[in-house]
Amino acid sequence: MSAKAPLSVAMALGILLVGCAGQAVPPKPAVDTSPRLRATAEPGLASFDCSGALPAVHRQICADETLAQLDRQLISHYHRLRQELDPVGSMLLTANHRQWLLSRGEQCRIDNARGPDEQAIACLGSLYRKRSREMDTWAAARVAPRPGRNAWTGYVEYRLVDDQDSACRSLEQELNQEVSRHGIPSPARLDGVRMLAGTHARQASAEVGGQRVGVELYNPGVYAGYQNRARSLSVNGQPLLDDATLAHWIARQPNYGGRAHAASSQTGDYAAIDVFQRNGRDLVLVNETWGYYSPAARGESAFAGLYALQGGQLQPLCLYQSYLTPPRTNTLAGLTLYPQLQEELDKVAGRPHPALAQHERRDNFEGWKETQWTLLNLPLLAVDALQRQGWEGALRQRHDAALEQLFQWSEQHQDNKDIYRRLLPLMQPVLTELQQLYAGQGLDSADARTAAELLLHETLARAVEALEAPTEPVSMPLAAGADWQPRYALAPAPGDLERNRRFDTLYSVVLNNAPPHVVADFIAYEKEALGARWGRGADNTPATLAAVARIDNLRQLLDAGMPVDEPNRWGRTALMAAAEQDQADSVRLLLDRGANVHSRTRMDASAGQADQDGRTALLLAARHAGPDVIDQLVAAGALRQAWNGYDQQVCGALEGNGRLDQTQRERLRVPLCGPYAPLPAAERQKTDLRGGEVLLLTSEGVDYRITLREREPALLFGRTLQTSATRMDRDMRSMAVRVGTAAAHRAKLQLAGPLTLHIPNLMAQTADSTQMFVAYPVASSSAYLGGYSLIEHPAATVLSITFDSNLHEPAATWRALYQAALEQGLQPRDQAYVMMHTRGQRVAEYQLVVSEPGVTGRQ
Repeated sequence: MSAKAPLSVAMALGILLVGCAGQAVPPKPAVDTSPRLRATAEPGLASFDCSGALPAVHRQICADETLAQLDRQLISHYHRLRQELDPVGSMLLTANHRQWLLSRGEQCRIDNARGPDEQAIACLGSLYRKRSREMDTWAAARVAPRPGRNAWTGYVEYRLVDDQDSACRSLEQELNQEVSRHGIPSPARLDGVRMLAGTHARQASAEVGGQRVGVELYNPGVYAGYQNRARSLSVNGQPLLDDATLAHWIARQPNYGGRAHAASSQTGDYAAIDVFQRNGRDLVLVNETWGYYSPAARGESAFAGLYALQGGQLQPLCLYQSYLTPPRTNTLAGLTLYPQLQEELDKVAGRPHPALAQHERRDNFEGWKETQWTLLNLPLLAVDALQRQGWEGALRQRHDAALEQLFQWSEQHQDNKDIYRRLLPLMQPVLTELQQLYAGQGLDSADARTAAELLLHETLARAVEALEAPTEPVSMPLAAGADWQPRYALAPAPGDLERNRRFDTLYSVVLNNAPPHVVADFIAYEKEALGARWGRGADNTPATLAAVARIDNLRQLLDAGMPVDEPNRWGRTALMAAAEQDQADSVRLLLDRGANVHSRTRMDASAGQADQDGRTALLLAARHAGPDVIDQLVAAGALRQAWNGYDQQVCGALEGNGRLDQTQRERLRVPLCGPYAPLPAAERQKTDLRGGEVLLLTSEGVDYRITLREREPALLFGRTLQTSATRMDRDMRSMAVRVGTAAAHRAKLQLAGPLTLHIPNLMAQTADSTQMFVAYPVASSSAYLGGYSLIEHPAATVLSITFDSNLHEPAATWRALYQAALEQGLQPRDQAYVMMHTRGQRVAEYQLVVSEPGVTGRQ
């Protein structure tokens, strides 16, 4: 193209634009405001989806239709009761029910058997029936709130914005009186009203003027807090009002503020639709939701509309703004201490309990977002509920239990105790910080403190409630108005949880820094009573690990005969603990007593320490200790190549050490980042992959965690893909879609596993020519489809790596698997698999087929 071409193109575009400017702008298409009915979802077998991977309890529920129905009924009962409660009562019931759900497997001793277990099903059925009775009894015992103005008046006021009827002003006053007395208004309580159908009536449909008028009431699920909502109004089965009807009326108002979309909620429904008669007229009152699920939570207002129902049509009469409070987004973002507390509590909580199904984890996450938002943005609702409903006893009972659980958790390991000791000093300052936050919202000092205590309580209690499944039956919360004598303050100071507590093991007294004479008494007692098992804590942890922060206690233990290198369950020693905690005197004492600087931890997932493998005293010191500790370890001969790439790990850890200034870091780089001598032969450890251990292999400076596992026999449906390295990702994705579609829709096969790439000859692959079988495991071999193959793959022994695309490179990963096979005395075969797991997130698993030397006949 010539140099003038771009100018010519621009001129041509200009001419087109000028020509268009003289033409009339076409009118916008008319907005279709006709209401629509939505399909109603059919209830499932249980309260949750029975397909997919489920914990053992959930599999038993799905295995029996009667039990599944009990589950569905109980959860529906629980949701209805929760909606009837105030914010604090709902918070307490929800937390209690989470505990009950966790306890089911423990109560009925359910194992991981795949098939139905009649004994487990019978036990669960009994638990469900008992829980339902207890809910009824608990609900019946609730007391009426003490008189007073309802807290919703601090956030809600009905204001008339469209007046098309003479009764609109008087109804505005009546609705505001309802809010002041009861909170969310019900037309049933207004003078001269006869309820016909809808949210606050006895039935969802009724005969009105010779026509059947119906309101669709339903539970929209997790993204509406499992509230009962109203979705539509119909006359003789024809839709008359849907979730956009009120929104269209709002949009006709001047300066109405805009809506993100023409709907009244994110779930397409209303808080209430009520059909009633008053003064000889048939009327419909529609209320949008308030609070977390309101349009106002998105920065818009909530509205309510009154319609006349005449001749099967709706006539707009009165439009009111109701919930006007703007959202306070990122309220916690400007705080300093609360995020620190939350960070420590996240470490306490760890991963979700395995007994929780995916839908329960999702509900917990969404529920916490709603509760936290409500406590932050509508604090007066919770403060009012605590004071007028009498929930103080139930809340303090739960808080005492949470603090006790936190303390018991801290007693398990030194790592836990370190978190605990960082966490407790934050409690009172965080409470003060939250009080200041609420005072800034306009709450008086008493209400600000109560609101701060509620948020602090829920933050703490949620973090510890799922540390372990309850082994005892879970009773309902204390009833409203019940008394409870608190054991702990809501924001305890350091030392408060230890006060007046009896410690009954040597490990506990050492962990809690008891004075030497107490430690001496416990040493004498346990050596006599327990023999060789003296001084042990959880996970076989010796008391020396807990004593490194107090050298006099550590010396007592060593003098009493506790081995200096005694490890816990996953190989952690006192020298590692002292190095990590920067206890220079304890490191010196341990080295003087002959501690082994080359010991390292090993992975033991059953001990809950899957991320603690491959640690040495030097590696921990390089990350956490000051120069004195590091120098001592270097002088003791720690600069030995524990594994391939170990020197690089230690050098990298040094860069993240916050205890060192720049001068110290520069000096320590010379020894720590230089060449290391080989590890003495006597210290070389060999991981037992055959025994279930995880091999941490560092190759080319990259860590690989490798396991030995058995592949189950699989029937693979797919086709061969011939491609190259540059086209592989694109071609493989396209082929995977075609294979999956062909299997599920054309061949009508049930997919039984993730996308599987079978590489028949790994050594034959080149950058220009890569061949693999792209397939899915299927459940049967009853179908045939031209162009595709159905191949039965026998069981195989494989070395497996979870591929991390941020760290790993494919060719290097295969080399690491080959290296691991040779180091473990296994025979690598030419065949390999790549499993593409996509549940939750996309994860690739590389599998190299191996066999024992001399074994043939297997892949």
